[in-house]
Amino acid sequence: MAMKKQTAKVSPSPITGPAVFLLPTPQEHAERQRGPQPAAEDGQDGGKGGDQAEECVEKREDSKSRCARCPLRAMCRAVWGLVLGCCVALAWAVGTHSAKQSLEQLHAPFFTIWFCSTWNLLLFPLYYLGHLLGAEQRQWPTACFRQCSGFLVEEDMTVRVLLKGAAPFSVLWSLSGYLYLLALCRISAGDASAILCCSQGFIFLLSWIGLNDRFMGVRIVAVILSITGIVMMAYADGFHSDSITGVALAVGSASTTALYKVLFRKRVGEVQPGTASVLLSCVGLCCCVLHSWVCVILYLTHVEYWPPIQYIPWDALCVMASLLLAFNVLVNLGSVLAYPSLISLGMLLSIPANSAVDFYVAAAPQLSQVRVAAAAIIGVGYLLLLLPGDWDDSVVHWIEGLWQGGWKEDSVVGEDGGADGGEIAKPKPKPAGIAALT
Repeated sequence: MAMKKQTAKVSPSPITGPAVFLLPTPQEHAERQRGPQPAAEDGQDGGKGGDQAEECVEKREDSKSRCARCPLRAMCRAVWGLVLGCCVALAWAVGTHSAKQSLEQLHAPFFTIWFCSTWNLLLFPLYYLGHLLGAEQRQWPTACFRQCSGFLVEEDMTVRVLLKGAAPFSVLWSLSGYLYLLALCRISAGDASAILCCSQGFIFLLSWIGLNDRFMGVRIVAVILSITGIVMMAYADGFHSDSITGVALAVGSASTTALYKVLFRKRVGEVQPGTASVLLSCVGLCCCVLHSWVCVILYLTHVEYWPPIQYIPWDALCVMASLLLAFNVLVNLGSVLAYPSLISLGMLLSIPANSAVDFYVAAAPQLSQVRVAAAAIIGVGYLLLLLPGDWDDSVVHWIEGLWQGGWKEDSVVGEDGGADGGEIAKPKPKPAGIAALT
């Protein structure tokens, strides 16, 4: 007897930032935790045993699906999503403020992003620690790494093969962070975070062109809103001011981030926390091994200047690197506890958080009405990009089921009343708007 399997639609999570990924939906995560189920063979000799085994497997699947649909568990995941989203916003805001402080004392943005990127080597050890604490069947570190790095290594796993596979991602990673730090030198942290949220619109366009994703009119509207917000940000101080350069650099960072994510989706497909941790660790290895010479070349050509080692602001650099590491841990590993869509709200919340830090800590001038309107337009576009692919069908089916359920209850009550009183009660007609939907 063939077993029934449930399939989940891929709905990537639109999370932004120079170092974040598209995460699976909670349904996909539950499906992957179940793993492939053993199918019972139809034979004459073991028919009874096969039927019993299939019944046991189906009972386990039903119990797990009921547990996944438990309202209490869904509420806990929602609460965890809101908490982790606030933590993401706080980590990004404080990390951005630390980056601005370090750039004021150390004008070496590439060295700064190189130093922070080397901390990504800790991501896979942190993932493996969570694997040891939560997995039922524990694996050795090498076996777990091989299992998660299948998209990078198609043959024997060596350092050379890992560096070759992760090199394109490390280049895009470093370029995105470098452009973002250059933008912070010219515009405020709130403006840079708002423009960085527009990367989701670029991801949709690149995915539609390169990955043949489904075309959605609402996301085209979101892209138009994002571009409108960018133009308003550039117009806030006039097109001939120095801030136009910062806006252009922030747009370049957002575009590079979008290209990074689309390339990751093309190579990996369904993104899991294990694959994301392996890739970020390999990116940190590439930055440590391959990008060190870029820092030396920039120093020798006097593009960047390093003061003596005792005058380098190591405290601000370490705070920035640790917060960026915490940001990546929350974004890439937080889907185990919470809904990725709620975690992705953290990047949107980082816009007011960065603006508050600029106003109260950095003593920045009060935001103009043009900047506030631009940030609001970008936020609306970001929320539209959070909608799932079948949101319109889901809303129509929900309204249809809600109305039909209430209409049937009214008709049943009417029939009961008519039977008691000897009369046949007619059901109430549907309104024209709901009848058109059905």
